[in-house]
Amino acid sequence: MLFSRKKKEAKKAKKAALNIRSRPVLGVPLSESALTNKSHDGIPVPVIVRLCIDYVDEFGLTVEGIYRISSPKTRLDELEKLANEYGVVVFEDPHEAAGLLKRFLRQLPENILTDKLIDKFDKASGAKLKDLLHQLPIQNYFLLAYVFIHCQKIVMMSSENKMNIPALGVLLQQILDAPRNIVRIFLLNASELLNSNGLKANYLFENITLKR
Repeated sequence: MLFSRKKKEAKKAKKAALNIRSRPVLGVPLSESALTNKSHDGIPVPVIVRLCIDYVDEFGLTVEGIYRISSPKTRLDELEKLANEYGVVVFEDPHEAAGLLKRFLRQLPENILTDKLIDKFDKASGAKLKDLLHQLPIQNYFLLAYVFIHCQKIVMMSSENKMNIPALGVLLQQILDAPRNIVRIFLLNASELLNSNGLKANYLFENITLKR
């Protein structure tokens, strides 16, 4: 009798845990996924995004065609289902991680630059561009920082992965539905990583370091 009760309680607890984890991560507002898929260290970037970036950083920086070559749709569908049900996934190769990150970004209900500010971004430059970034919701600001600093690492290894600024820029423009000139500026100036002349400059996300 006692064993039966404990078994029922364990089953109930498992069901409750699954209910908590079953809130979608992809295809929902960024403000929502940043809360339901919250990072343990308080950084307002969904865990699933950081898992994708960390995996590519560790295993995919030198992989030819990273972010250009896609994993099979059936596998990405499976990963999306796991992400939405459990909030975490296990990748088998870098193209899977890159593919899931692209899918996450494509499925954001609102443009990452926000409908309110995107036209202003298209016309801004220099200090005004940085001011606009700080007008974004904190989740959007951090997600942009993580994506573009990560992409700078991809560009740094372009001699091996064949993903230089023009190639990666076209992809990001399509994925983020962002103006081409803004994507290029972000890629070049997200951080000091692509600064080859050693001169001090005012970078867009100089206050952010990607944490694992």
